Amino acid sequence: MITIDKSLLSPDLIQRLDNLHSEISKFRQEGELDQLSKEKLRDHFRTQHIFHSAGIEGNRLTLQETMLVLKEGVTISEKSIQDTVEVKNLGIAFDFFYELAQQDTPISENYIKQIHQLVVGNDPYLNAGNYRNVGVVITGSEHTPPEPFEVPFKMQELMDWLNENFDQENPIVLAAVAHHEMAKIHPFADGNGRTARLLLNFILLKKGYPICSIKRTERPRYYEAMSEADKGNYHQIIEMVAEGSAELFGVYVRIREETNRKTQFAKKWGNKDIESRLRKEKGRFELWQNRMNQIKLEFRQFTDLLNENLSTYGATYYEYPPITFETFQELEERGSSNNTFFFSIRFYHRETKKIVQTFLFRFFRDHNKFGFDNPVVPLELNCFNTETKSFLVLERFSWADRIQLRAFYFNQSNELVVTKYDRSERKVKEETNPNLNGVAEVFFDDVLANVLGV
Repeated sequence: MITIDKSLLSPDLIQRLDNLHSEISKFRQEGELDQLSKEKLRDHFRTQHIFHSAGIEGNRLTLQETMLVLKEGVTISEKSIQDTVEVKNLGIAFDFFYELAQQDTPISENYIKQIHQLVVGNDPYLNAGNYRNVGVVITGSEHTPPEPFEVPFKMQELMDWLNENFDQENPIVLAAVAHHEMAKIHPFADGNGRTARLLLNFILLKKGYPICSIKRTERPRYYEAMSEADKGNYHQIIEMVAEGSAELFGVYVRIREETNRKTQFAKKWGNKDIESRLRKEKGRFELWQNRMNQIKLEFRQFTDLLNENLSTYGATYYEYPPITFETFQELEERGSSNNTFFFSIRFYHRETKKIVQTFLFRFFRDHNKFGFDNPVVPLELNCFNTETKSFLVLERFSWADRIQLRAFYFNQSNELVVTKYDRSERKVKEETNPNLNGVAEVFFDDVLANVLGV
């Protein structure tokens, strides 16, 4: 029986899954992209998925060579013929499941067998589309797949779980767990990894999510995540799928935002001076982004050093996808936007592995503090609330006065300002052009001494 212990999923991962689901739902409600954009994105994601999925299994074709094989059908003479065949087969299998995902039919064993048959092709030794009749060993894994006679029962159990939970479970969780369980069963003699990753994306597409391309460079992390999932801890593999899907969703958002922004500019300026205006605005955005990244770097370095030296607690750092130019503009105009998480720092107990506290830095302007006409973009300190299962601004916590740091922002003179809680006067004060190293050090001192009690 497939069970998911969600207590092993960190608060910030749960929050990211909820945020991504909300953002994708909102995106779909706003309508589809134009047909040309959809076709270009499909071709791009198809190439990316096949390049990385084949590469995880050892395929040596470069991204450019993979594109040539898929678009032109050529054979790369300098590489093994098997590498070219694998890519061609994956292209056919991708097209099959992509079209199948548009249909309103449940996922079945028969569909998985058809996908496998397309993945491995006509090799008579691989028994394409049929479950294995021999025992197998997964190289580099401690897990032993079930015996051949158990495979049909395990696959039926997987299909039952998948379809029973299809409308209830978060799509990322559903896809990540189903993908792992199929790889764990290892139902075929060969091609299990490639087929399982296609199943992963089959589920995501049917749920209206972008696909996930687990990169060939992430192979060690991917195998470690699958190994942890073998033990019942799905956190790492769910996190990888969430990151991959969110990354491609960001591309969809960027395409729509660019289209909308260009349309708005065209209406407002009649196509005059658009490029020069955009260059100037983007230059200002890049300067802001570089200065914000300096803050991020200071906190990352402190987190890594503490993790190496602390014994009772561990500290981990997570960096969210970069803020886009369009998001920056919305933050200046409205004070809020989607995808505004910057980075988070998680403290956990080394012995129990339980999360103790999670802090999040995100961009948000409180109009009660800054007014409606002030275009600053503050980087606020938030903390995860276990009761509401969400990140809240620090002032919402009863122990908030134990931590001095509140936010960073650049004022209209382009000076860095840090807002801090003054314990002696019991009010928030501002400091201009602070020493970043010192601010980060005081933050970690406060957390370790006053929150964790180290």
